[in-house]
Amino acid sequence: MNKGRYLKNRFIKTESLPDSLWCDKSENILLPNQLIDLWKGLLNENSLLDLAKEKAPKGFMGGISKEDTDKHLAWRYNGSCARVILSLLDPKAELLGVSDAYASIFAGNKVFVADLPSGSGAATVSVLCTLYELRKNNILPRHPLEIIIVAGEISETARGYFLKQLEDLKGMIEEQAIWIKFEILEWDTLSKVSTVDLIKRMTLLSQDCHARILLLTNFTGFLESSGNWTKAKPQFDDIFLHSRDSLSTAIWIEPQRKNVVPFFARAIKWLKESFKNLIGEQAELEDSSWYAQTEAKCKQPIKEGSFPVRLTVMRFDLPIEVQE
Repeated sequence: MNKGRYLKNRFIKTESLPDSLWCDKSENILLPNQLIDLWKGLLNENSLLDLAKEKAPKGFMGGISKEDTDKHLAWRYNGSCARVILSLLDPKAELLGVSDAYASIFAGNKVFVADLPSGSGAATVSVLCTLYELRKNNILPRHPLEIIIVAGEISETARGYFLKQLEDLKGMIEEQAIWIKFEILEWDTLSKVSTVDLIKRMTLLSQDCHARILLLTNFTGFLESSGNWTKAKPQFDDIFLHSRDSLSTAIWIEPQRKNVVPFFARAIKWLKESFKNLIGEQAELEDSSWYAQTEAKCKQPIKEGSFPVRLTVMRFDLPIEVQE
């Protein structure tokens, strides 16, 4: 896509962004107030606010236990949210097509979201709060939008945190004509049975939806360890095949860690081999054309200053018909 044409025709233009999401002078993105309130609420309710103000240990990535989930909520949740928001707003226009994909999918009508693995809800909650702000400030039209959410996550504690946020957010976003229904399911990426159960709910609840989006975030660390990618690929085959639709896209967001681009190369090879007939011309593209990177700073929501946000994102469509 020609960048000049993209800048002219994109749905969410940087110069139109409200100061509740983007500071042009400092080039800082901002977490929406609703998102900050939800996060602070969880931190306070679980006595984690003081922990969140501490400096996180270098390399901490979280885990399944309550202790690891709590630490991830305190130290990494705001960064996960910031990456998703940066991918949606793309203020430097470096992620050609990604921002427009969000805007097209969430333009109105009935939309299905699969959030895998959801963690404590950073991806979906960030999208909902950002859509609220963009509609409130007349950047996106206020067409009635019904969103059906199915999330899969192995950590019971994380599922609970996600559920609490959605319940608190539900009434608020209805002010901007966004209605949500949701199920948060236990899902083990490496389990065939667990994945089949997840897909059954995805299939049932996505009926009558005019568009679908598959959100994959912060997954590389797990998939790169202990041969998990090889073990997980059969489940990914099934999820991707059952996510196909006339308007369906997948957005995969990762931090800019050293292992992400090599892992994306493995994932792209798998996509080209397993879904060549579905992805059409994209199968012929060089690997570097499949993903993009951008960075910005984000204003600290509970401390002074800002923190760097760096992401690598891959977007591809999942059409129902074979592409020429």
